[in-house]
Amino acid sequence: MANPELSFITVNYKTSDLVVRLIDTIKKFPPPLPYEIIVVDNNSADDSVGKIGQAHPDITLIPLEKNIGFAAGNNKGAAKASGRILIPINPDCEIREESFAKGVKYLDGNPDVGILGLKIFTHEGGLEQSARGFPDASTGLFGRSTFLGKLAQNFGKAGKGGVAGKNLLVDPEKTEPYDVDWVAGTIMLIRRDCWTKIGGFDEDYFMYWEDADLCFRAKKTGFRTVFFPGSYIVHVPGSSAKKNRSKTIRWFHDSAYLYIAKNVSPSPSFLRGFAWCALNLRAALLIAKENLKR
Repeated sequence: MANPELSFITVNYKTSDLVVRLIDTIKKFPPPLPYEIIVVDNNSADDSVGKIGQAHPDITLIPLEKNIGFAAGNNKGAAKASGRILIPINPDCEIREESFAKGVKYLDGNPDVGILGLKIFTHEGGLEQSARGFPDASTGLFGRSTFLGKLAQNFGKAGKGGVAGKNLLVDPEKTEPYDVDWVAGTIMLIRRDCWTKIGGFDEDYFMYWEDADLCFRAKKTGFRTVFFPGSYIVHVPGSSAKKNRSKTIRWFHDSAYLYIAKNVSPSPSFLRGFAWCALNLRAALLIAKENLKR
C-alpha cells in the first residue's frame, strides 16, 4: 500500500496458520488509514514462508537465515517499515473490530505519549493484565504469573493500589486512558520518533521482558506509556512459546535477570545476586516440573 501511516509488524516462528489468521482479521477490520503489514520469519525451517506468502502476497515478508529472537526480529521489521506509527503485534492475536483509529487519534493529540497499549482479551473473554509497574523486588511475589499475582487478579485487586496493584495495572472499571509504567509487547502502538530516539527493542533480550525494557527507556527519554481502554484485541497466549516449554522458561528467567542487571541494579549488589540465585532456582524447578509431565 502506497505511503502507509501504520506499520503492523509480526514475528513468526513456526506459527504460519496463526499469522495468516491474524492478517485475515486485520484485513477484515482495517484501520481507516493507509497501512502495511510486515512479517519477519525467524528461520522457521518449515513451510511458513510459502504459506504466508501464498495466502497474502501483498504483504512484506522477510525470511531470516537464523532465529534471532523476538526483539531483534521486530527490529528487522521496523527497519523495513514506512509508517509513522509502528504496531508490533504477536502472531497469536486476532482483530475483532476496528481497533486502531481511536488509539492513533489519541497519539496524535498527545505527542508526549510514545507507547500505547490496548485492552487484551483471551479467547475465553478474560481480561489480560497487559499493563504493569516496572519490575522490582515485589514482582517476584506479585507478578502476573505468580500465585499471589493471580490471586489478586481473581479477587479484582488489579489497579486498586497496594503491592499487587503496582504490578497489575489493568483496571476493568477505567474507561479513560491512563499512564502506566509498561505495556505488554503483545500489541503496542509506538510513535516513530519515540522508536527512533530509543533505538527500538534491546536485542540482548532474545524473548520476554524486552517490552518492559522498551517502556523503561522511553520514560527515561521523556515519553509516556499509556494504557488505552477504548480499543481491544484478542490473544491466545504463548502459542510460539509452547513449541519448547523448557527453552521458553529459561528465556523468561534469563531475560528477567537481564532487566534487573540493566535497569534495577546496573552495578553488582545484594539485590542483583539474590535475583540471579532466585531466578535460576525458580527456572530449574519449573523445567523439572515440565520434564516430569513428559
